[in-house]
Amino acid sequence: MNAWTTLNDELGRWADAGAPATLWWRDDDATHPSSALDRLLAIAERASVPVALAVIPRDIDAGLNTRLQACAQSWVLQHGWSHANHAPEGERDEEFGPHRPVATMLAELAEGWRRTAALPRSLPVLVAPWNRMDAGMLGELPKAGLGAVSTLGPRASAEPAPGVRQTNVHADIIDWSGHRGFVGEAAVVGQIVGHLRQRRAGAVDAGEPTGLMTHHLFHDEGCWWFVEELVRRVRAHAGARWLSARDAFWP
Repeated sequence: MNAWTTLNDELGRWADAGAPATLWWRDDDATHPSSALDRLLAIAERASVPVALAVIPRDIDAGLNTRLQACAQSWVLQHGWSHANHAPEGERDEEFGPHRPVATMLAELAEGWRRTAALPRSLPVLVAPWNRMDAGMLGELPKAGLGAVSTLGPRASAEPAPGVRQTNVHADIIDWSGHRGFVGEAAVVGQIVGHLRQRRAGAVDAGEPTGLMTHHLFHDEGCWWFVEELVRRVRAHAGARWLSARDAFWP
């Protein structure tokens, strides 16, 4: 069966149940205005679909504020501090793992939030670099001014620590372990439909919106085509609704 037909059928089941499927869109690694960022924001604006930009605070360019002021569909989240790996050699990359003093990491996150908060429509959400962080840090996030976290995969809890919300992404459009280009529509639609089916079946948290993850600076033409096609199709379907980042984390 065609991947788009599979998605359409799944969204139809949500419509039949009387509750539209909820989705949200997170794009990682923003720091500065660029032609790629312009292309991303243009897709969001044409489709009237919100996109949440995970911005690396240390490297924010002064022009980013001006560019985002002009796009009402953009939201801003905090993408770590510098997206630097502090894990020992041989371990998976991690910026906020169990490898450094908590006080050091909190100081970075607090300064990161101070810078991120200056951008338009910013939310106190930590997008963990490489989609992973030490679970012991979750309860510390409010000390840095942050009230939510986002990683990859179905969440175990909507509130993994007191005062901390969690909403993840579930579909990645890039083949990071291979040619680092578009992974293919069958693969991405399969991830989206898989999470939607699990939500309907109660196998995962049904209240967690299904998240699309993109990286505008790494997109090839296949990525760009797919993102525009997906947001357009979902936007037009009566059985689905795109959420802003604010509604994805604090419904």
